[in-house]
Amino acid sequence: MVEEKKAASLAGKISIRNVSKNFMDAKSTEVKALHNINLEIKAGEFITIIGPSGCGKSTLLRLVSGLDNPSNGELCIDGESITGPHFTRGFAFQNPTLFPWKDVWHNVATGLEARGTLKEHKADVDAYIELVGLTKFKNAFPRQLSGGMAQRVALARALVNHPKALLLDEPLGALDALTRMNMQDEILHIWNEQKMTLLFVTHDIDEAIYLGDRVVIMSVNPGQIQRIIEIDIPKPRRRNDDVFFQYKKLMLDELGVALD
Repeated sequence: MVEEKKAASLAGKISIRNVSKNFMDAKSTEVKALHNINLEIKAGEFITIIGPSGCGKSTLLRLVSGLDNPSNGELCIDGESITGPHFTRGFAFQNPTLFPWKDVWHNVATGLEARGTLKEHKADVDAYIELVGLTKFKNAFPRQLSGGMAQRVALARALVNHPKALLLDEPLGALDALTRMNMQDEILHIWNEQKMTLLFVTHDIDEAIYLGDRVVIMSVNPGQIQRIIEIDIPKPRRRNDDVFFQYKKLMLDELGVALD
């Protein structure tokens, strides 16, 4: 099992200050994807981000990961500017993007191999495969895995580098409802074990409430933070709880969706 104290010390504080991001569309017209985003995320906090399509949720995650750079403003982790990708910020997409020619063990080991540190961290590969419950499948190939299992491999691959922050971009969107709920619990289990800072983009309001310490609601044209709601319900949460339903109604109202 991965050492909890070691993992907990890695959680990173993320600062997003006056961040804007502009793109040029196919007609060479400037599009404002994000405008003046300000957000302070505590070390070890679980943040969920929701909003309509085109509000810049995924763009914001890419900026935090370092896969893209802001047009204005600054992003920092533990006081250091984010200027590019780094193994201390793990990233997983909706599509697990596993290498089909590699088995589970070697897919998880990909980052360590690329960094030249696999030899001294082989035990970590086994530990994170165990953490996501796939020890019996470590020799299986992606074609032999269910969607939920493939997503677990992607999570283990992101976690094996001991990231300060884990960034998940709609990782459960392609799963059926039951598998999705099981994976939500799996992600909470991993977060409780590792205590890294976690940013989770979703379109699902129930998912945002179930997982997040705070929910960041974004609006569109341009993408801005509309409201941040702290979820004052102890974890694990019950989806049929009256207070849970009150938070859902509040968020639907914020998003302009009437609940009959």
